[in-house]
Amino acid sequence: MRCWISVLAGVAVAGCSVTAPPVAPLSSELCNAFVEAWVGHFKANVARLDGQTTTSLDEALRQSRQALLVAGQDEAQCQRPYCIVQPRAGGRLDSYCGYRIADPGGNELYRWVPWAPARR
Repeated sequence: MRCWISVLAGVAVAGCSVTAPPVAPLSSELCNAFVEAWVGHFKANVARLDGQTTTSLDEALRQSRQALLVAGQDEAQCQRPYCIVQPRAGGRLDSYCGYRIADPGGNELYRWVPWAPARR
């Protein structure tokens, strides 16, 4: 019986570590610019897949990555939001981005906070 308890405890801990929110983001203007370029690139790709004519945001993403590199920061330290492709009626596609954070009220495990560009 003790073996089952330790196995179940190990699975519970492993499950929590997989779904835990990311560590605190590196807060800087460079990270904000990178995340904004990353989200814009994602949304532009979804719009392109939806058949909309969009301008490529590859250059903006490349420039923001280069700025992080020059400053000695790793893009993995910037907290990127989860971005989701959402199917719509008639075969259309849409997308939205946000952060999944622990619910401080305890009513739910997580709550969704929509991503918004940083104020400059």
